[in-house]
Amino acid sequence: MALSKEQLSALYLSKLRGLARDHFDRIDGTEHSVPWGAALDTNDAWTVLLEVAPERSLGQALVLAAHHGAASLDIIAETSAGAVARRAGLFSSSPTVWQLAGNALSVAVPETPVTPEAADLEPHIAALLALDDVDIIVEHGSIIGECLGLEVARVTGAGAEQRLDVGVGAYDQGAFAAINPHMTPVEALAEVVAQVVTHRRADALTHPLNRLARERWLRSVLIADPSLVGLDELHVVEPLHPREGIKDTAAASALGTTAQGESVLAACTVGIDLDAVPTAADLADRHQSDRIMIVLPDRDRHRLVQAVAEQSIRPVEFVTAPEPWPT
Repeated sequence: MALSKEQLSALYLSKLRGLARDHFDRIDGTEHSVPWGAALDTNDAWTVLLEVAPERSLGQALVLAAHHGAASLDIIAETSAGAVARRAGLFSSSPTVWQLAGNALSVAVPETPVTPEAADLEPHIAALLALDDVDIIVEHGSIIGECLGLEVARVTGAGAEQRLDVGVGAYDQGAFAAINPHMTPVEALAEVVAQVVTHRRADALTHPLNRLARERWLRSVLIADPSLVGLDELHVVEPLHPREGIKDTAAASALGTTAQGESVLAACTVGIDLDAVPTAADLADRHQSDRIMIVLPDRDRHRLVQAVAEQSIRPVEFVTAPEPWPT
């Protein structure tokens, strides 16, 4: 039987108390129950346990430590400790990341991200995707057709067996084909794109199609006109990990250059995303960018996210973005 949130929280806190006592001699302190694990503040020496999505929870741990003025930060992770260590090393606060194995701790070795295999698009499928409002995005071996940042098609199969599944996201792609068996792929894609374009504009009424994947929508706008953020050019870079679906919100990044030839990693984010800065720092390191640009609506600036950005080894700039959706 699955544990309740309260039971999981108690379990995480108990686990952290034992680790802090046995390995750091930290017995007393203020406990913090958080959705992604647990934290303990012992006279400004912080011990944090990352249990849920450790790599993506690092930003939240950094924000928590910054908010309370932590003097030191020890981060414990049982899974993805190497990836967490890689990201932690990109910040001047230099939290120590520990690999947990059983009840033993060892300093985590920063892990090199895996380079995904390239995906080849067959010419006949490329021809089907050749609509004015469709951008071809390649992520972790998957070939996706996006319209204003929203997935409207996905290529499945390999080689001559490739086919085009049309619809908004994986679920809709299966349903659309079943409901419209008479449509050719080109007709089906044109129909879906027309619906997306109708709703994905600033003067449209609020609709599910203009609430999804806004960070990717913002990226598509900037790629069409990089001058909006003072860049000469921008092109999509894939995330370090594949998305779980169109509702999975994560910074949408692009690599650009300035008129002076400076390389910039632009990370588009909407809402208060505590993982945006660590994600951008990780990608900027991978692509050896000179600096980082966090592009977001003005209302989504948060002082604690900016406090974490100030600890980044690479310079981070926050840039206000145009909002192409209904406000």
